[in-house]
Amino acid sequence: MCFIQAFHLVEAVLGYLLSSANHANVVDWAGLGAQDGDVNQIYETLALISDVYGLMAVVFLMFGILLYRGQYLSGVRLTGTITSAIMLVLLLIALLENAFGIPDTDLSTHGDDVLRVLFAALLLAGFVSLFFGKSAKWVNEHRN
Repeated sequence: MCFIQAFHLVEAVLGYLLSSANHANVVDWAGLGAQDGDVNQIYETLALISDVYGLMAVVFLMFGILLYRGQYLSGVRLTGTITSAIMLVLLLIALLENAFGIPDTDLSTHGDDVLRVLFAALLLAGFVSLFFGKSAKWVNEHRN
């Protein structure tokens, strides 16, 4: 699931980068009311989202590699759980803000937002499962 989340985040980063690469696209977004029509603010938001999602993709890719190799499992399960929980809370806040704060326009991404929340919840469930049952036994057997 870490690899799926990482590649999903990379796909989102590429989408935001491609959106910001076309000035006419950004001007159209401003015309639809994104960021109160401020083109510079749209560029800044796209850059910030790309940076954050890119860093998260690298972190989850590292978690996936470490889990696959069976290294540092107790540290990965703790940091992965904390990171996934924070990401889930932030995505839920963004989902609720977009659902209730932005009127439905061509910029509405409710479907994508729901999928991001579901992926984050599934990833959190995977990390939490490392604390219980056979997964916890596997982590405890591979302490290093």
